[in-house]
Amino acid sequence: MDQLRGAAIRYAELGYRVFPCAAAVDPVPLTPHGFKDATDDPQQIEQWWSRHPRAAIGLATAGLLVVDVDAPPNPWLSDAPEAALQLIAAPTSRTPGGGHHHLFRRPPDKLWNCTVGQLAPHVDTRTDGGYIVVPPSRRPDGAYRWLEDCDLDVSPDRLPLPPAWLIERLDALAARTPRTPTVASDASAANVIPS
Repeated sequence: MDQLRGAAIRYAELGYRVFPCAAAVDPVPLTPHGFKDATDDPQQIEQWWSRHPRAAIGLATAGLLVVDVDAPPNPWLSDAPEAALQLIAAPTSRTPGGGHHHLFRRPPDKLWNCTVGQLAPHVDTRTDGGYIVVPPSRRPDGAYRWLEDCDLDVSPDRLPLPPAWLIERLDALAARTPRTPTVASDASAANVIPS
């Protein structure tokens, strides 16, 4: 439990904004306004994890691009091994269900939306207006963990940019679906469900 609090504070020290989530199969926020309450203030983080010592660590994805690939069998990029390798050049965690979260810095000139299954079947993206759960958080079905040599140990501005092929695909998606401002109500903001 102290491990969770310590990890949440460490992410905040690196410059990420975090908040507590229920340690459930669907880890929903434990804060009134969901990811909108995320902070890098260690005092607030201490208070949250004192109240919820087993809480999973939610990480707001504003300014980031997270590629969320659901568990195998997932044929996405099976015919493009070089592209798959470029994804794990970024910090990468394994989810309890066997999927992966790949964390990139979003180029500042890109206005992408969070997506569900648009990049490929069972592949989602998270950016402004979304969040993910990060290690060492646990759910009843297992733990989140960083892949070896792929842990999150750099500030957001030092994350790698997405590979060119991924930027191209996300730009094509954005052209088809114009960006919608994040004007979700507090209730809907609190219930954006990560993988």
